[in-house]
Amino acid sequence: MKPIVALALNNDAIRAAVIANPYTNSPTLRKIITVHLPVGAVADGEVVDGKVVTGILKNLIKHHEIPRSEALLVYSSRRMIYREASFPRMSLAELRETLRFQTKSIIPLPLDDCVMDFVPLSIEQTDQGEKYHGMVVASLRAGVEKSAKSIEDAGLKVAAIDAAAFSLSRVFDNASHDNVPAVINVGSNSTDVIILHEGRPVYLRSVPSGADDVTTAIVSALDIEFEDADEIKQRIGLRNVTGDPRLEKAEETIRDTTAQLIVGVRNTLNYYSAEHPGTPVGSILLTGVGSALGDFPNVLAVSTSLPVSMGDPFSRFALSKSIRDEDLHTQAAGFAAVLGLALGRKGE
Repeated sequence: MKPIVALALNNDAIRAAVIANPYTNSPTLRKIITVHLPVGAVADGEVVDGKVVTGILKNLIKHHEIPRSEALLVYSSRRMIYREASFPRMSLAELRETLRFQTKSIIPLPLDDCVMDFVPLSIEQTDQGEKYHGMVVASLRAGVEKSAKSIEDAGLKVAAIDAAAFSLSRVFDNASHDNVPAVINVGSNSTDVIILHEGRPVYLRSVPSGADDVTTAIVSALDIEFEDADEIKQRIGLRNVTGDPRLEKAEETIRDTTAQLIVGVRNTLNYYSAEHPGTPVGSILLTGVGSALGDFPNVLAVSTSLPVSMGDPFSRFALSKSIRDEDLHTQAAGFAAVLGLALGRKGE
């Protein structure tokens, strides 16, 4: 099987991976590449300046000798919606044809402008017969299509697009079955909460807050450029700062904005546990670019009263000699969703 090119177009960067032997028990990671984007080229997970993104992708493909094989895109947007739902069992093709009409009451987006899918997770026996139980995912079509066009204009053919939450659930589906883990993916523009039970996603929600919201708050508080605010955020994180009024104000802003994100995560976990008292969340696996914020794992653990560990997306892959240990340490948080594109069955 030919290698695949797995891509994410995030607010801060394009992330690309070349993976040999995809969809097998021994995928091999040949390359991981991160190329930073100018502020505003991608916003809220959606491509804003297609020409800039395409131009940077073309340079990435040429400079890093990316094969012209099929490309897969992992997509995440602040306007992506996940909902649990059950439908009478029928062929999945027929179900997907009628999905738009069956989900009017549960998807708060203009359905005529959406791309949608249903992922079955189990089959239920009811008095009315067998039903599929699973997840409906919906996002605005314009954002998805613009991302795909930016990639194809750079010379790659997009073979498939997957929602970040489903890709992440495959990366971490071997998490401990002794408890119910929640994968918390703190992205640039939103935070995915994925609850796994026996290795399968049983609950998905997207909290509309991410790493860039913290940076933007610092921009407003200190009246500085986005890049400067991001540098301050990375430097001080959630650690105490004294002696510099400007940095003390930045610290307060980081804490206040991060607290709002954590409240959204905690409320989501509490809601799930209340609805599923027999299988409450027992631990957190943390990933995503925003998880690198200094002392964030400890603050999240205290706030949720749950043990928190950093997820390792590379554990499922053989590594080529060109992958450096430094890359594994610095890139792990940002690449989890990308790597999930190579796991599971093709087209799953």
